[in-house]
Parts: sequence; C-alpha cells; structure tokens
Amino acid sequence: EVGDNLSLKSDGSIIKFGSDSDVTLTHVADTGLTLKHTATADDKPIVLTLATGETDIAADDVLGKIEFQAPDEGTGTDAILAAASIQAISEGDFSSSSNATTLAFFTANSAAAGTAADGGSMKLNSTGELQLKSLSTADGSSPIITLQTGDTDIAANDVLGTINFQAPDEGAGTDAILVAAAISAVSEGDFSSSSN
Repeated sequence: EVGDNLSLKSDGSIIKFGSDSDVTLTHVADTGLTLKHTATADDKPIVLTLATGETDIAADDVLGKIEFQAPDEGTGTDAILAAASIQAISEGDFSSSSNATTLAFFTANSAAAGTAADGGSMKLNSTGELQLKSLSTADGSSPIITLQTGDTDIAANDVLGTINFQAPDEGAGTDAILVAAAISAVSEGDFSSSSN
C-alpha cells in the first residue's frame, strides 16, 4: 500500500501484474508508458477497460472519457483546457436488454472539447450511424470530408478516392458479398500545374 507519491527513478521502469507477470506497464524514457500483454499465444490482446461505478445509467451518461490536454501551456485560459476527447456516451437507460452506447470524438477551438458550440465532433452510434458535425454556430459553418491520395504522379484513369457500398454478411455469399455500388473520383488525364 502506498499512501503518497510513488516514484520509479530509473528509465525503463516496469510494473508487473499477475502471478505470472503477464501484463506489464513500462516507462519509455522521454516518451510515455507502454501497456503490454506478455503472452505469446494467439488471440491475447491487451485490454484497457474504463469502468464506471455508477449503478443507474441513464441517457447521455458518460461511461468513460479520455482527454488530451496541455495543462502547463504558458498562455493559460483556453490553451490549458482539454483540446480533444474521446467519450463513450449512453444512448438511453441501460437495462437487462440494452447497453446502447455512442462513441464520440470531440475537438476544441476555444473551449474545452465537447462542452460548447465550438470545435468538431464525430459520433458512431450503436446502430452503425456515423455523424460528423461542425459544432460552431457561426454562419456558414459546416463539416467537410476529404478523401486524399498519397499518389505523387496522377495519370489518366487514376482513382483519387472511392466510397464503396457492400453487404459483406449477406448469407448467399459469392457475388452477394462483393461491393455492390461505388462512387469514385477518376482522373481524366495527367495532372499538371494547370490541370486536375
């Protein structure tokens, strides 16, 4: 039991968990921490669980949150607030037959991420709906989706980006599980300083 601060003074310090030390938390000098499952068997992923102790989950309760922040930024004020966050938010009252949850990503512009009409959000709900939103209330604000290729020499018929539509779990298999429709941006010729 530790009643106060705990300092591990050496670079590369390791905290081992379990009777066989199968999970380790390692200090990576000047970088951060690495959480690792040491088992070499197949299907042994490392699992980090954020678990709430709340006993009555209602709509819009946050089950867990990861925040990204620069609390020592010298300019203070907005600069030291959470600049981005990832949250798991309940979609309704939890019950014996429902734990519907939305995973939400928030970014900030001039307030704490996810707290004001500011920044952006991307939410994936329990039915697979993806929502991208500009949280700014300023006139003309809107979200943008950009598909970018890393190709450095665009020639005729190169595909710049594609959106596919597919039913990969269709029981009939074979052709039924292939891409059924697509929207592609295809170059009409060689790109140049005067043509795209």
